[in-house]
Amino acid sequence: MKKSHDRFGIPEENFRAAERSAKKQKGYLLHVYVPTRKEVATLKIEKLSTMLVGWMCKSPTEIIPSRTQITEVRNILLNREDASELGSLITMCNYYIHND
Repeated sequence: MKKSHDRFGIPEENFRAAERSAKKQKGYLLHVYVPTRKEVATLKIEKLSTMLVGWMCKSPTEIIPSRTQITEVRNILLNREDASELGSLITMCNYYIHND
């Protein structure tokens, strides 16, 4: 079983490298936060949306999510009690997963 505080298997070294990349970047704000599995399972939609959009769309190369990671995010979202209210996030994950 995967730990609830795991950040989808991203190694700590990648986070450090992403932070260094973000500091070097001029004129474009990079997002260096990856939510934990627990956060994906429990956070309110607004806060979670900001985190997921940042991770999927504005991450440095070192932490860009794979399709497998976003599939895991989507599966957690689908298992939430409020999954019926998470349609836009689930759709965003589906686009990410199936984007060729």
